[in-house]
Amino acid sequence: MTLALRKHHNFREVNGRNDIDMKHISIIGDSISTYEGANPPGYSVFYDPVMQKRNGLSSVNETWWAIVTRTMHGTICVNNSYSGSRVTGEKFPAASSIERISSLGTETLSPDIILIYIGINDYGNGVPIRHASSFFDRWKTDVSCFEDAYACMIGKIKKRYPRLKIVCGTLMRSKIRNRESWRFPERHAGVEFEAYNDVIRHTARKKKVCLADLGAENIRYETLDGTHPTVNGHATIADAWIGALAELGLM
Repeated sequence: MTLALRKHHNFREVNGRNDIDMKHISIIGDSISTYEGANPPGYSVFYDPVMQKRNGLSSVNETWWAIVTRTMHGTICVNNSYSGSRVTGEKFPAASSIERISSLGTETLSPDIILIYIGINDYGNGVPIRHASSFFDRWKTDVSCFEDAYACMIGKIKKRYPRLKIVCGTLMRSKIRNRESWRFPERHAGVEFEAYNDVIRHTARKKKVCLADLGAENIRYETLDGTHPTVNGHATIADAWIGALAELGLM
């Protein structure tokens, strides 16, 4: 590992243990999981210093994925999270693109576990769950719809990293601090929010990977804008992940 990478990922060593003794964990995510200085160079980031301060984050160690990694006695391999990205799409920064999948490891390290928490931008942009198709093209992959793109993403990860453990997280609902009247939008552009989670559940079963059903308990995480967690929101998301991973025997 280069010195630059060690400096870039200054959270890699946990509890005084060396990287080589720990589980290497990579993240696939969107803006919720970004943090300036903790993503690959050139990636779009939501949590710049202004947004960190606004949302009460004083350190990268307060993000949901850093909390989960410490609790797992692991170390981050790559936080492959890109602000605004969707699962769907042919090209980068789509999470189903080969560019994202090929960047889940470093020149010297491959991940042991991948935690996937992405899809809210697909929902927010009204991406269709699936397309109606004729009998003759029903088996074609269409990465412009969520179901095919999610399956494509998992398939590419399994092909490139056949020995790692993949954990797919369903999407959690949010709340806005000090706005008790605000309600999470359960339907957008004619599609139910839960339909996206159902795709994640179905795909995890079909592809025989692990499922962290974070959204099942309907625990709401705190935000200022309805999407991006505050420091308290990150803690809530982390707790949900930790509980799910414990049930999977991965803690």
